[in-house]
Amino acid sequence: MRDPYPLYAELRGQTPAIYEPERGIWLVPGYAEAAAVLRDHRSFVSGDGATYESALDRTDRYPLIETDPPEHTRIRRAVQPPFARAEIEHLRPGIETAAAEIVGTAVALGEVDAVPAVAQPMPDRAMELLTGLTPPSCQALVDWSDAVVRAQEPAANPRHTELLLESLTWLGQEGIPGLPAHCLGRLIMESGGATGGLAAEGPERLMTLASIWLAGVDSTGALLGNAIDAFIEQPDQWELLRERPDLIPNAVEELLRFEAPFRVFYRRTRAEAEIGGVAIPAGATVCAVLGSTGRDPRQFPDPDRLDVTRENARTHLALGTSIHLCLGAPLARLEATSMLTELVRRVRRFERTGDAVRSPSGTMRKFDVLPVRLVAA
Repeated sequence: MRDPYPLYAELRGQTPAIYEPERGIWLVPGYAEAAAVLRDHRSFVSGDGATYESALDRTDRYPLIETDPPEHTRIRRAVQPPFARAEIEHLRPGIETAAAEIVGTAVALGEVDAVPAVAQPMPDRAMELLTGLTPPSCQALVDWSDAVVRAQEPAANPRHTELLLESLTWLGQEGIPGLPAHCLGRLIMESGGATGGLAAEGPERLMTLASIWLAGVDSTGALLGNAIDAFIEQPDQWELLRERPDLIPNAVEELLRFEAPFRVFYRRTRAEAEIGGVAIPAGATVCAVLGSTGRDPRQFPDPDRLDVTRENARTHLALGTSIHLCLGAPLARLEATSMLTELVRRVRRFERTGDAVRSPSGTMRKFDVLPVRLVAA
């Protein structure tokens, strides 16, 4: 959990697809092979579940990640317009104001746990600006988002399911009724999205809003925490970024490559398929190991070194690809860019002040605790 990268390298040295009998899954650790799996939505489907646990026994699915065309196309078109780059730009003033407040408070404190002080508040504020939803607290939203991911993992426990149901209950009983007049939440719930394509009957509108709301919290928080840790370990890259803030957008891509927030994503086969010459049977669970793909030397030379000038950093798979490319990618990039811009302006360096603790999640690469000192510029 602390350092999976030697194991990932070992896996990449084996066959393109490796069967893991204990879990009954096929691991795909290489960049080219995982990209091929994610782009071939006909052979490797999402409709049977995009997590370790199959979706076949669940009545409520996550419409954006656990459907296939034409159903996925209809749902995606209904919510895609508000995530266009021009639309996300309307959120920039609010995002940049939030970044300035969050970083300013953390720098004034000096020594902080960077997870609750820096990483978690930004996606909380961003999701409120985007959806109109105001959760009971930042911590409640963080716990709910964490539970969405971990409830479908092999090590899930009943508390994760309780928290997941708690989040959906709050959304239906308090969150949606409290939405402001004009926001994405109302567009989805009252109009069925920009095209009106979301079904009015059943849970589709609720689950689509829940997916957008909760998915962007854990992943962006993970990205920001991982970024601070990476710059502690490789301070020369922080110094370079302070000297050349024009590199910040590329640094965001490099950080996504270096420590992909989502370590794994799953697909299923309904007929026999092939991965890099390896025959995959029908009914198989296929795991694209995104955490490994970003360190594949066939795609990224010297992959274990953070390099904010890396020319092909943006080719990473951390945000998915093809029809399931992360819907919120433009917002995540805006959040990370705004936070790094403020940190570069106000922080000379980061210093570790205690033991960092990684989350036990097998899906999300993130910190639970990250004690640091922010040395003011």
